[in-house]
Amino acid sequence: MLSYQHASACCAALLLLGAHGGLNPSVYLKNYYTEYQVVIDCAAHAHLTSGDAAKAKAAMAKIESHYLQRDPSIKKDSLMQGAIAHKNVALKMMQETSKVDLGQFCRASLNDLVSKVHDIEAAAK
Repeated sequence: MLSYQHASACCAALLLLGAHGGLNPSVYLKNYYTEYQVVIDCAAHAHLTSGDAAKAKAAMAKIESHYLQRDPSIKKDSLMQGAIAHKNVALKMMQETSKVDLGQFCRASLNDLVSKVHDIEAAAK
């Protein structure tokens, strides 16, 4: 079974997939799009529930709004394409190792989205 530290390390590796080239709002947004795509894929394959997917969708709407307000020039379509590619790489990496429980990886991606919403809401207060 994968520990929380291992799940966090896997999520950190996922975030680093998009971090080459300077961290600007579009890089962060693409990383959250990737997390969202992981959750949607996990829900489609019964690693998460449809309720989890709905929670991720609501969180992603808030995250997207936050980053688009910070930088209205962000091109969402190209970021989403990159996010799907990163999701595919991340899930392939998770499936190729016996040390990673895919369900925990899925849950960690959902938790990252929900946590970001909490951060956004706390900063707004």
